[in-house]
Amino acid sequence: MTDSIDIMTQLLQILTPLIIGIILFSSTLFSKWRWLVAIVLLVGLISPFIYSLIVERSPSGIVSDKNYEFPMFFAWACSALLAIIGLFRMYLKMKSHKN
Repeated sequence: MTDSIDIMTQLLQILTPLIIGIILFSSTLFSKWRWLVAIVLLVGLISPFIYSLIVERSPSGIVSDKNYEFPMFFAWACSALLAIIGLFRMYLKMKSHKN
């Protein structure tokens, strides 16, 4: 029972900042492919974490969080990068509208 709760909390820890980063990034794209880019980014960036959840943790039955460290760091770093790029693009857009 606690295993499924742990998985759900880890998914929420990954999905929340990742979705915020993707929304910020895709809101600055002004093409008809904006939602396709957002969906591809979401699936591509969450797939290493989903893979680590599906693969068996350890054969001895000992629960280890080391299997989740790299995929979680990867997803958080990508979401932070997307948020920074999105905020920078929003800043440039606002600056160009003032001029």
